Amino acid sequence: MYVKSDVNRKYNLLKDAVLLIAKGQYQIYWIGSVSNQVLRSNIYLIKDKNEGMVIDCGSRAEFNDTINRVKQILPLSKITRIFVNHQDPDVTSSIVDWLHLNPNIEILTSPHTNVLIQHYLDDDREFKFYNTVTKPYLKLNSGGVLEFIPSPFLHSPGAVTIYDHSTRTLFSGDIWSAISLDWELVFDGDFREHIESMDFFHKDYLASNKASRNFLLKLKNRPIYNIMPQHGSILTREYVKEALKYLKYLKCGTDYFREISDEELDFID
Repeated sequence: MYVKSDVNRKYNLLKDAVLLIAKGQYQIYWIGSVSNQVLRSNIYLIKDKNEGMVIDCGSRAEFNDTINRVKQILPLSKITRIFVNHQDPDVTSSIVDWLHLNPNIEILTSPHTNVLIQHYLDDDREFKFYNTVTKPYLKLNSGGVLEFIPSPFLHSPGAVTIYDHSTRTLFSGDIWSAISLDWELVFDGDFREHIESMDFFHKDYLASNKASRNFLLKLKNRPIYNIMPQHGSILTREYVKEALKYLKYLKCGTDYFREISDEELDFID
C-alpha cells in the first residue's frame, strides 16, 4: 500500500485528520502538527477495526489539536494503545493527558524508555506497559502484524521503530526526520534537496554511522513502501532506495569526534 503525494492538496492540514493508507478495516492517519516551529511533530494513528493506536503522541502543547483530529476518525474512548519511540517531550509528553483521559490505555515501548516516561507522571500513577523487547510482534484484530524493531542511539538508547507488515510501512521515529520551514506532509520533489533538510537533523541528533548501519541491517528482507518519520516529510516508495543509501553513508554525531590517544590522557593514572 502506497501513500500518494496528492494528500498535500487534498486535505486542510491546519485541521484535518489525513488518511494516508486504507486497507479494508485498517487505516493509517496523520494527526500531527503544523506549527511554525521547524521541528514540528508527525503524530500517526492506526485505526484497526473499531480501535485506535496513536504512534508518538506529541507534546502537551499539541494535545488539543491532536484530539480534535482523532475525533474525526473515532471516539477518544476507542484509543486503546499509544506507542512511544522514545521519551523526549516533543513526541511523548502528552502521554500525561492521554492517561488522564483513559488510565487503561496500554503504552507500548522499550524498557529503557518506559523507565524515563514515568517521570512525566505522579509517583503513584501506574499504567499498562507493553514491552516491545520481549514481545516484538503485535497481531492486530484485522489480522495485520506490527513488528517492533529496536533502533538504539538513533537517537535515544531505547528507541524503537515499527514495521507494519501489511502495508510495508516503516514508522521510523527520528530516522529520516528533517528540519525545514518549507514543509510538505508527503515529500514530492528532488531528494537531493531534501538531504540538506535531513542533514540539519541527523548530523546533530543521531549517534553515529555505526548505529545507523546496525539499524539498516535489521531491515534486510523487509520491503518498505512508505517511511513515516517523527519530523519532516513522509517518504514514499520512489524515495526509499535513496533514503536507505543516505543512512548507509551518513556521517553524524560521534563520527565527527577525533580519536584521542592514551598519551593525551596521560594525566589520568
